[in-house]
Amino acid sequence: MMISNKVKAAAAALALVSVFGLAGCGDSGKSGASGAAKVDNVKVKVGYSPSLCQAPIFVAYEKGYFKEAGLDPELVKVDGATANESLGSNKVDMEITLVSKTIHPLQNGLPVKGTTGVHFGCVRAITRPDTGIKDVKDLKGKRIGVSGLADTGTVIIQRALKHEGIGVTPDNMEVEFVVVDRNSLPQALSSGQVDAIVMTDPVGYIAQKEYGYVPVLDTATSQGWKDEYCCDLVVTNQFIEKNKDAAKALTEAIQKGSLYIKQHPEEAAKLLIEKKYVNGDEKDYAELLKSYNYTPSVQGGYDAIKAAAKDLSDLGLVNQLDAKEFADNSYQFFDGYKDVTSL
Repeated sequence: MMISNKVKAAAAALALVSVFGLAGCGDSGKSGASGAAKVDNVKVKVGYSPSLCQAPIFVAYEKGYFKEAGLDPELVKVDGATANESLGSNKVDMEITLVSKTIHPLQNGLPVKGTTGVHFGCVRAITRPDTGIKDVKDLKGKRIGVSGLADTGTVIIQRALKHEGIGVTPDNMEVEFVVVDRNSLPQALSSGQVDAIVMTDPVGYIAQKEYGYVPVLDTATSQGWKDEYCCDLVVTNQFIEKNKDAAKALTEAIQKGSLYIKQHPEEAAKLLIEKKYVNGDEKDYAELLKSYNYTPSVQGGYDAIKAAAKDLSDLGLVNQLDAKEFADNSYQFFDGYKDVTSL
Protein backbone atom coordinates (compact mmCIF):
# COMPACT_ATOMS: atom_id res chain seq x y z
CA MET A 1 0.00 0.00 0.00
CA MET A 2 1.44 3.38 -1.02
CA ILE A 3 0.92 6.68 0.71
CA SER A 4 -0.90 9.20 -1.49
CA ASN A 5 0.20 12.70 -2.30
CA LYS A 6 -2.35 13.93 0.25
CA VAL A 7 -0.55 12.29 3.16
CA LYS A 8 2.86 13.20 1.74
CA ALA A 9 1.76 16.81 1.53
CA ALA A 10 0.40 16.70 5.05
CA ALA A 11 3.64 15.18 6.26
CA ALA A 12 5.65 17.84 4.51
CA ALA A 13 3.50 20.44 6.22
CA LEU A 14 4.37 19.05 9.63
CA ALA A 15 7.21 21.50 9.92
CA LEU A 16 4.55 24.21 9.79
CA VAL A 17 2.37 22.40 12.30
CA SER A 18 4.97 21.24 14.79
CA VAL A 19 4.21 20.90 18.43
CA PHE A 20 6.65 22.01 21.05
CA GLY A 21 9.17 19.44 22.07
CA LEU A 22 8.39 20.59 21.81
CA ALA A 23 4.57 32.16 28.87
CA GLY A 24 3.25 45.72 36.18
CA CYS A 25 1.58 46.53 38.89
CA GLY A 26 -1.87 45.10 39.35
CA ASP A 27 -5.10 46.34 40.82
CA SER A 28 -5.92 43.43 43.10
CA GLY A 29 -9.16 45.11 44.08
CA LYS A 30 -10.74 43.90 40.87
CA SER A 31 -11.07 40.21 40.16
CA GLY A 32 -12.96 37.93 37.85
CA ALA A 33 -14.59 34.60 38.57
CA SER A 34 -11.17 32.91 38.58
CA GLY A 35 -9.86 35.18 41.30
CA ALA A 36 -7.19 36.54 38.95
CA ALA A 37 -6.15 40.09 39.69
CA LYS A 38 -6.87 42.53 36.87
CA VAL A 39 -3.85 44.48 35.70
CA ASP A 40 -3.49 47.65 33.67
CA ASN A 41 -2.17 47.16 30.13
CA VAL A 42 0.84 45.01 31.06
CA LYS A 43 2.87 44.01 28.02
CA VAL A 44 3.40 40.29 27.51
CA LYS A 45 5.43 38.61 24.77
CA VAL A 46 3.39 35.55 23.80
CA GLY A 47 5.49 32.82 22.20
CA TYR A 48 3.72 30.55 19.74
CA SER A 49 4.21 28.13 16.86
CA PRO A 50 1.63 27.28 14.15
CA SER A 51 0.10 24.27 15.91
CA LEU A 52 -3.23 23.08 17.26
CA CYS A 53 -1.57 22.75 20.66
CA GLN A 54 -1.21 26.52 20.59
CA ALA A 55 -4.89 27.09 19.81
CA PRO A 56 -5.76 28.66 23.21
CA ILE A 57 -3.23 31.41 22.50
CA PHE A 58 -4.83 32.26 19.17
CA VAL A 59 -8.34 32.14 20.60
CA ALA A 60 -7.38 34.26 23.61
CA TYR A 61 -5.85 36.82 21.26
CA GLU A 62 -8.74 36.93 18.78
CA LYS A 63 -11.49 36.82 21.40
CA GLY A 64 -9.91 39.54 23.49
CA TYR A 65 -9.22 37.46 26.60
CA PHE A 66 -5.73 38.93 27.01
CA LYS A 67 -7.19 42.43 26.84
CA GLU A 68 -9.96 41.54 29.29
CA ALA A 69 -7.28 40.46 31.74
CA GLY A 70 -5.51 43.80 31.42
CA LEU A 71 -2.70 42.51 29.22
CA ASP A 72 -1.18 44.00 26.08
CA PRO A 73 -0.13 40.89 24.10
CA GLU A 74 2.54 40.75 21.41
CA LEU A 75 2.50 37.48 19.47
CA VAL A 76 6.05 36.27 18.82
CA LYS A 77 6.47 33.34 16.46
CA VAL A 78 9.12 30.87 17.64
CA ASP A 79 10.53 27.75 16.08
CA GLY A 80 9.76 24.57 18.00
CA ALA A 81 13.43 23.58 17.91
CA THR A 82 14.48 26.80 19.64
CA ALA A 83 11.46 27.33 21.89
CA ASN A 84 13.44 26.79 25.08
CA GLU A 85 16.09 29.26 23.98
CA SER A 86 13.37 31.85 23.40
CA LEU A 87 12.16 31.37 26.96
CA GLY A 88 15.62 31.24 28.48
CA SER A 89 16.68 34.47 26.79
CA ASN A 90 13.41 36.23 27.67
CA LYS A 91 12.62 36.72 24.00
CA VAL A 92 9.15 35.59 25.05
CA ASP A 93 7.38 35.57 28.43
CA MET A 94 5.29 32.44 27.92
CA GLU A 95 4.67 29.42 25.74
CA ILE A 96 2.40 26.40 25.67
CA THR A 97 4.72 23.40 25.70
CA LEU A 98 4.65 19.61 25.82
CA VAL A 99 5.17 18.47 29.38
CA SER A 100 7.18 15.31 28.64
CA LYS A 101 9.56 17.29 26.43
CA THR A 102 10.09 19.97 29.08
CA ILE A 103 11.28 17.89 32.05
CA HIS A 104 14.90 17.65 30.93
CA PRO A 105 15.23 21.40 30.13
CA LEU A 106 13.65 22.22 33.50
CA GLN A 107 16.18 20.00 35.26
CA ASN A 108 18.93 21.77 33.33
CA GLY A 109 17.76 25.14 34.61
CA LEU A 110 15.20 26.41 32.10
CA PRO A 111 13.89 29.47 34.02
CA VAL A 112 10.15 28.88 33.71
CA LYS A 113 7.29 27.55 35.78
CA GLY A 114 4.09 25.84 34.74
CA THR A 115 0.89 27.62 35.71
CA THR A 116 -1.92 25.52 34.19
CA GLY A 117 -2.62 22.37 32.25
CA VAL A 118 -4.12 23.28 28.87
CA HIS A 119 -5.28 20.12 27.09
CA PHE A 120 -4.82 16.39 26.55
CA GLY A 121 -3.77 14.43 23.46
CA CYS A 122 -1.77 15.19 20.26
CA VAL A 123 0.57 12.15 20.21
CA ARG A 124 -0.36 8.76 18.80
CA ALA A 125 1.21 5.42 17.96
CA ILE A 126 -0.41 3.67 14.99
CA THR A 127 0.04 0.46 13.06
CA ARG A 128 -1.32 -1.43 10.05
CA PRO A 129 -4.34 -3.62 10.79
CA ASP A 130 -2.47 -6.72 9.57
CA THR A 131 0.28 -6.56 12.23
CA GLY A 132 -1.84 -8.04 15.00
CA ILE A 133 -0.72 -5.26 17.32
CA LYS A 134 -3.69 -4.16 19.40
CA ASP A 135 -2.17 -2.18 22.24
CA VAL A 136 1.11 -1.09 23.79
CA LYS A 137 1.97 -4.43 25.37
CA ASP A 138 1.92 -6.01 21.89
CA LEU A 139 4.87 -3.81 20.89
CA LYS A 140 7.33 -6.00 22.78
CA GLY A 141 9.95 -7.22 20.32
CA LYS A 142 8.65 -4.94 17.54
CA ARG A 143 10.25 -2.22 15.44
CA ILE A 144 8.90 1.24 16.26
CA GLY A 145 9.47 4.08 13.83
CA VAL A 146 10.31 7.43 15.42
CA SER A 147 11.59 10.70 14.04
CA GLY A 148 14.34 10.99 16.66
CA LEU A 149 15.45 9.29 19.85
CA ALA A 150 14.71 12.44 21.86
CA ASP A 151 11.49 13.29 20.00
CA THR A 152 8.31 13.93 21.99
CA GLY A 153 6.65 10.83 20.54
CA THR A 154 9.63 8.70 21.52
CA VAL A 155 9.48 9.92 25.10
CA ILE A 156 5.75 9.22 25.27
CA ILE A 157 6.03 5.68 23.89
CA GLN A 158 8.96 4.95 26.21
CA ARG A 159 6.81 5.98 29.14
CA ALA A 160 3.89 3.87 27.87
CA LEU A 161 6.11 0.82 27.38
CA LYS A 162 7.51 1.27 30.89
CA HIS A 163 3.98 1.24 32.29
CA GLU A 164 3.46 -2.16 30.60
CA GLY A 165 6.69 -3.55 32.06
CA ILE A 166 8.49 -3.59 28.70
CA GLY A 167 12.19 -2.69 28.81
CA VAL A 168 13.29 0.48 27.04
CA THR A 169 16.61 1.13 28.79
CA PRO A 170 20.04 0.29 27.33
CA ASP A 171 20.51 -2.61 29.74
CA ASN A 172 17.03 -4.00 29.03
CA MET A 173 15.84 -3.04 25.56
CA GLU A 174 12.82 -5.10 24.46
CA VAL A 175 11.83 -3.04 21.41
CA GLU A 176 13.78 -1.63 18.48
CA PHE A 177 13.53 2.08 17.79
CA VAL A 178 14.10 2.86 14.12
CA VAL A 179 14.82 6.49 13.32
CA VAL A 180 13.07 7.57 10.12
CA ASP A 181 12.69 11.01 8.60
CA ARG A 182 9.54 12.51 10.07
CA ASN A 183 7.88 12.96 6.70
CA SER A 184 8.62 9.35 5.71
CA LEU A 185 7.20 7.61 8.77
CA PRO A 186 3.85 6.69 7.16
CA GLN A 187 5.69 5.19 4.16
CA ALA A 188 7.99 3.21 6.47
CA LEU A 189 4.93 1.68 8.12
CA SER A 190 3.25 0.98 4.80
CA SER A 191 6.34 -0.76 3.39
CA GLY A 192 6.89 -2.94 6.45
CA GLN A 193 10.16 -1.30 7.44
CA VAL A 194 8.64 -0.84 10.89
CA ASP A 195 5.73 -2.41 12.74
CA ALA A 196 4.35 0.78 14.24
CA ILE A 197 5.08 4.50 14.16
CA VAL A 198 4.77 7.25 16.73
CA MET A 199 3.76 10.67 15.46
CA THR A 200 2.38 13.98 16.53
CA ASP A 201 -0.78 15.22 14.88
CA PRO A 202 -2.03 16.12 12.37
CA VAL A 203 0.05 13.74 10.20
CA GLY A 204 -0.61 10.73 12.44
CA TYR A 205 -4.32 11.51 12.45
CA ILE A 206 -4.44 11.86 8.66
CA ALA A 207 -2.52 8.63 8.06
CA GLN A 208 -4.78 6.75 10.46
CA LYS A 209 -7.94 8.17 8.92
CA GLU A 210 -7.08 7.95 5.24
CA TYR A 211 -5.36 4.56 5.11
CA GLY A 212 -7.06 2.50 7.74
CA TYR A 213 -4.17 2.42 10.17
CA VAL A 214 -5.26 1.52 13.67
CA PRO A 215 -4.28 3.14 16.97
CA VAL A 216 -1.96 1.49 19.44
CA LEU A 217 -1.84 4.51 21.70
CA ASP A 218 -3.68 7.83 21.50
CA THR A 219 -2.85 10.18 24.34
CA ALA A 220 -6.22 11.90 23.82
CA THR A 221 -8.28 8.75 24.37
CA SER A 222 -6.16 5.87 25.73
CA GLN A 223 -6.66 4.73 29.30
CA GLY A 224 -4.00 6.14 31.58
CA TRP A 225 -3.21 8.97 29.18
CA LYS A 226 -6.51 10.70 28.48
CA ASP A 227 -6.45 12.15 32.00
CA GLU A 228 -2.86 13.42 31.90
CA TYR A 229 -2.28 16.86 30.41
CA CYS A 230 0.09 16.71 27.48
CA CYS A 231 0.60 20.48 27.36
CA ASP A 232 1.09 23.13 30.02
CA LEU A 233 1.34 26.88 29.95
CA VAL A 234 4.81 27.89 31.14
CA VAL A 235 5.73 31.43 32.16
CA THR A 236 9.25 32.75 32.66
CA ASN A 237 10.46 33.19 36.21
CA GLN A 238 11.40 36.77 35.39
CA PHE A 239 7.85 37.63 34.31
CA ILE A 240 6.34 35.97 37.38
CA GLU A 241 8.74 37.70 39.76
CA LYS A 242 8.17 41.13 38.24
CA ASN A 243 4.45 40.77 37.51
CA LYS A 244 2.81 38.10 39.65
CA ASP A 245 -0.65 39.60 39.16
CA ALA A 246 -0.01 39.74 35.41
CA ALA A 247 1.14 36.11 35.39
CA LYS A 248 -2.07 35.19 37.17
CA ALA A 249 -4.09 37.20 34.63
CA LEU A 250 -2.17 35.50 31.82
CA THR A 251 -3.11 32.10 33.21
CA GLU A 252 -6.77 33.19 33.24
CA ALA A 253 -6.62 34.37 29.61
CA ILE A 254 -5.14 31.05 28.41
CA GLN A 255 -7.67 29.07 30.45
CA LYS A 256 -10.47 31.06 28.81
CA GLY A 257 -9.00 30.33 25.38
CA SER A 258 -8.83 26.64 26.21
CA LEU A 259 -12.40 26.53 27.54
CA TYR A 260 -13.72 28.34 24.46
CA ILE A 261 -12.22 25.58 22.27
CA LYS A 262 -13.87 22.91 24.40
CA GLN A 263 -17.25 24.62 24.06
CA HIS A 264 -16.89 25.70 20.40
CA PRO A 265 -14.45 23.38 18.57
CA GLU A 266 -15.90 24.00 15.11
CA GLU A 267 -15.79 27.76 15.52
CA ALA A 268 -12.27 27.56 16.91
CA ALA A 269 -11.05 25.48 13.96
CA LYS A 270 -12.62 27.94 11.54
CA LEU A 271 -11.00 30.89 13.32
CA LEU A 272 -7.54 29.29 13.27
CA ILE A 273 -7.69 28.65 9.55
CA GLU A 274 -9.35 31.92 8.54
CA LYS A 275 -6.76 33.89 10.51
CA LYS A 276 -4.00 31.71 8.98
CA TYR A 277 -2.58 30.50 12.27
CA VAL A 278 -2.55 26.95 10.86
CA ASN A 279 -3.00 25.34 7.45
CA GLY A 280 -5.19 22.29 6.99
CA ASP A 281 -8.69 20.90 6.73
CA GLU A 282 -11.19 22.68 8.94
CA LYS A 283 -13.31 19.58 9.55
CA ASP A 284 -10.29 17.45 10.49
CA TYR A 285 -9.04 20.13 12.83
CA ALA A 286 -12.42 20.46 14.52
CA GLU A 287 -12.39 16.71 15.19
CA LEU A 288 -8.89 16.90 16.63
CA LEU A 289 -9.79 19.85 18.84
CA LYS A 290 -12.77 17.89 20.17
CA SER A 291 -10.59 14.88 20.98
CA TYR A 292 -7.97 16.92 22.84
CA ASN A 293 -10.40 17.87 25.63
CA TYR A 294 -9.44 21.49 26.21
CA THR A 295 -10.47 21.58 29.87
CA PRO A 296 -7.92 23.75 31.68
CA SER A 297 -6.72 22.84 35.16
CA VAL A 298 -4.06 24.31 37.41
CA GLN A 299 -3.78 21.15 39.52
CA GLY A 300 -3.82 18.98 36.41
CA GLY A 301 -0.84 20.83 34.98
CA TYR A 302 1.12 20.23 38.18
CA ASP A 303 0.16 16.55 38.26
CA ALA A 304 1.34 16.11 34.66
CA ILE A 305 4.80 17.49 35.46
CA LYS A 306 5.05 15.25 38.50
CA ALA A 307 4.02 12.12 36.55
CA ALA A 308 6.34 12.80 33.63
CA ALA A 309 9.25 13.62 35.93
CA LYS A 310 8.84 10.33 37.79
CA ASP A 311 8.74 8.26 34.61
CA LEU A 312 11.71 9.98 33.01
CA SER A 313 13.71 9.64 36.22
CA ASP A 314 12.85 5.93 36.48
CA LEU A 315 13.89 5.44 32.85
CA GLY A 316 17.17 7.27 33.31
CA LEU A 317 16.21 9.84 30.68
CA VAL A 318 16.94 12.59 33.23
CA ASN A 319 19.09 12.61 36.34
CA GLN A 320 17.53 10.92 39.32
CA LEU A 321 15.06 13.19 41.06
CA ASP A 322 12.26 13.34 43.59
CA ALA A 323 9.17 13.87 41.42
CA LYS A 324 7.18 15.82 44.02
CA GLU A 325 10.06 18.12 44.88
CA PHE A 326 10.75 18.63 41.19
CA ALA A 327 7.12 19.51 40.47
CA ASP A 328 6.97 21.84 43.47
CA ASN A 329 10.00 23.72 42.18
CA SER A 330 8.71 23.79 38.59
CA TYR A 331 5.20 25.11 39.21
CA GLN A 332 3.54 28.33 40.29
CA PHE A 333 0.27 28.26 42.20
CA PHE A 334 -1.41 31.64 42.63
CA ASP A 335 -3.18 32.41 45.91
CA GLY A 336 -6.93 32.55 45.50
CA TYR A 337 -6.94 31.45 41.88
CA LYS A 338 -9.68 29.08 40.70
CA ASP A 339 -9.91 27.38 37.32
CA VAL A 340 -12.07 29.11 34.74
CA THR A 341 -15.16 26.93 34.33
CA SER A 342 -17.43 29.24 32.34
CA LEU A 343 -17.13 32.08 29.87
